[in-house]
Amino acid sequence: MRHINRGVGAAVLSLCLVASTAACTSGSSDDAPGITAAQVEGARVAVDGDESGVETTRLLVESAPVVVVAAPDEAARARAASVAVGLRAPMLTAVAGGDDALADELDRLGTERVLRVGEVTFTPDDGEVVDAPRERSELEELTGITFESDQEIAGDRVDDVTVHQAPGSPSLLVAGEFTAGGDPAADVEAFSAGGPAWTAEDAPRVLVHDQTPVAAVATAVATGAAVSHLRAPDPRVDGGSVEAVMDAGAVVALGPGWGTEDELADRVEQARTVPELPGGGQLLFPGRRFVAAYGSPITPALGILGEQGPEETAERVQQLVEEYQPFSPEPVVPAFEIIGTVAATEPGPDGNYTNEWDPEVFVPMVDAITGAGGYAVIDLQPGMADLLDQAKPFEELLRRPNVGLALDPEWKLEPGQRPGAQIGSASAEEINRVTHWLADLARDTGGPQKLLILHQFSLAMLTDREDIDTSRPEVAISLHADGHGTPEMKLETWEVLQQGLSPDIWMAWKNFYDEDTPTFTPEQTMAVEPRPWFVSYQ
Repeated sequence: MRHINRGVGAAVLSLCLVASTAACTSGSSDDAPGITAAQVEGARVAVDGDESGVETTRLLVESAPVVVVAAPDEAARARAASVAVGLRAPMLTAVAGGDDALADELDRLGTERVLRVGEVTFTPDDGEVVDAPRERSELEELTGITFESDQEIAGDRVDDVTVHQAPGSPSLLVAGEFTAGGDPAADVEAFSAGGPAWTAEDAPRVLVHDQTPVAAVATAVATGAAVSHLRAPDPRVDGGSVEAVMDAGAVVALGPGWGTEDELADRVEQARTVPELPGGGQLLFPGRRFVAAYGSPITPALGILGEQGPEETAERVQQLVEEYQPFSPEPVVPAFEIIGTVAATEPGPDGNYTNEWDPEVFVPMVDAITGAGGYAVIDLQPGMADLLDQAKPFEELLRRPNVGLALDPEWKLEPGQRPGAQIGSASAEEINRVTHWLADLARDTGGPQKLLILHQFSLAMLTDREDIDTSRPEVAISLHADGHGTPEMKLETWEVLQQGLSPDIWMAWKNFYDEDTPTFTPEQTMAVEPRPWFVSYQ
């Protein structure tokens, strides 16, 4: 989902919002009496779990002489959103079992006229009730709105299209066949649009996302609030969301998933103060995707990362990024996955069957990709070593905000085993210790979320995967499907690895230049379902 902002007048992201908002008297002299805005301070949340929009009007609106009430079907909500934005009036949805709450809210708002859109059976105790007609020409005559155009959209896109409707002069959104609830009386008085509830300087920043009810979105846009549609319910999700809240005095989040108001306030503060990731924001996903070169600077035998120097490798990955970007709605960020410890056929001086180097060896690689606006991942092939013991020497590199970690259970050995003689495995307990250490490091350094990649191509590599702890918000865990071979083999591995996988784990994909037959193109890779969040090349 792209990031969209609906500003007031010419103000979009450059708004400087004050600590509280109140009703304003702006608008032309021809404006009818309109919404009186409620005072809003700090960080506020309206969930609207029943999708009626009542919680949103309680939060944003003090009074409204006209309210648009929609039937709950998609076609009615799309049309009602258009009309509400055109009239600059609140929108509510008549949901099952919600008549009493709807009646109470109209009474609180002092509503004098209700415009019903669709097959609405609800009738308020007081005030005039008018049913919206089916034909556009009749609707325009009744409402006084001249719609810019008819805009046919999918029902699940009404929310984000409504965000960039123009208050007073919207398009008429069409989401399927609309059925009118009745015809208005011949002598009914036409409606008139009210004035904006806020000036650009006073408007609160309102955050919505795909799961925000249409009524809530329409009300926010109709009031003239500065509305931003985010990829996820978190102000840290990407650079656009960070910019949206940066100077806002009042931040209102609508719909489910935002957490409590205290949690929202904390996340807004983090969005303003925590260093941002490449591509913007402090959360890794869903605000970006990565394309990475995999390998070791020690030898070119382990992947493309070692086939040229650091700067040349960064340029090579950037070329891949440019090939991937047309197939991703999210920004694609270049990355290196650097093998920091390499499994060995001999036990070595410490007997752990893994080659280890001074982390300083990898600094030029890390500097090259981060200097190019990318992300670095340190990959561990532990042999008989403990995963956490292998991670700790890289602490200084991992303190950087744009460096993460990868664990490769294929090379994790039990006593008596040898690398390459069998497929290794790692326990959830061992992985969880690394997760908590990495999360603590991110928390203590005040940095953004850390990426932790888990490599897997066989279920036996992570036998108790269901016990992997995904609760630490400082870490985003990604499962990297390492299977190679024919397209059919790779896709079968991809499907198997997703079985029983926690929804909190993000899927990643690997392309092999030599072992795949053939290597997937960027378009083919991004056509995989679900679309991979991290793609590496070996």
